[in-house]
Amino acid sequence: MLQTLLLTTTLLLLTLTPTTAASTTKSKLDTRRYANICVQNGKAHRPIPEKDARAHAILKLVIEKSTLTSILSYDTPQHKAMCYMLNDDPKKADPRGMMGGVNGGNAGRFMDRYALVTFYMNTKGPGWQRSDHWLTGEDECLWYGVTCDTRVRKRITGIDLSFNKINGIIPRELAFVTELQALDLNGNSLQGVIPYLMLSNLKNLSKLHLHMNDLFGNIPKEIGQLKNLKELTLFGNFFFGKLPVEITNLKKLEVLDIYANNLTGTIPKEVGKMKNLREVYVNDNEFVGSIPNEVCKLKVSHLQADCLGAKPEVRCDCCTVCCKGLPTPTCQDVRPGANAAAAKKKKK
Repeated sequence: MLQTLLLTTTLLLLTLTPTTAASTTKSKLDTRRYANICVQNGKAHRPIPEKDARAHAILKLVIEKSTLTSILSYDTPQHKAMCYMLNDDPKKADPRGMMGGVNGGNAGRFMDRYALVTFYMNTKGPGWQRSDHWLTGEDECLWYGVTCDTRVRKRITGIDLSFNKINGIIPRELAFVTELQALDLNGNSLQGVIPYLMLSNLKNLSKLHLHMNDLFGNIPKEIGQLKNLKELTLFGNFFFGKLPVEITNLKKLEVLDIYANNLTGTIPKEVGKMKNLREVYVNDNEFVGSIPNEVCKLKVSHLQADCLGAKPEVRCDCCTVCCKGLPTPTCQDVRPGANAAAAKKKKK
């Protein structure tokens, strides 16, 4: 039990570690020092030959992108993924450029594949409900749940692994799938925090669906760097603390769903600057105070908060649906004429 706890803690710390490769710099990295890096990985892997240019290119790139500490630790998903890419990947992916290997490729495509392998290693891939073609010689664009756009050199643009019995921690390496536009991991058993680097690196992300998992911690302020985000659904997790004001930097956001968490404080008035919002769900949290007038002026089509009853947790003059929690959780459409319309429909 103690070993499991220590390993989980180690993996979580690696998720949060900055992207520097310890004291190693790109210009001074001598990969020959790590020729035996996979020898003790449980398989009969040989030391990396000095003249194996592909292997040394992989080692150099992965050490620069992931931390040196995580690569040197035999039990980490980063180490396992790197050794897989070096020795066991039937595709023999090569990061050296379009002319670099038998199958071509470049650093971006290589990192896409490496990031997916790391995710698989860190979330008990063999236990997923579906993992068609994962960790085979097939192009990563053919792996279950993965979508690519051939217009950007077959880079990954979508990952949909929702309701797939995935259990584990989201590795920071997903940040290196830099052309990603849609990430849907909802309905699984993911734990830990959202990696900060993932939020600051994925500049093209328009949909982020992480709802119905076991994620916890504060919603990182780096969420505000996803300037192209249109849909953010985090409901049904264990996030706590205040809603970061940086979230109001998401000027393109249309759907904000943070229902059913443990968030506290008040709704920032700066949310009123998010002119494209059309759906907002903030109920079943620990929010207090009032929905700001600035938010009411947005006139969103659906605004749901804990505003039901004589003594509501949140006061709201513009909500379309008001809810209340235990002991009798319920929600009610409070739009003018909603009750009359419901009664008329029931009578029919």
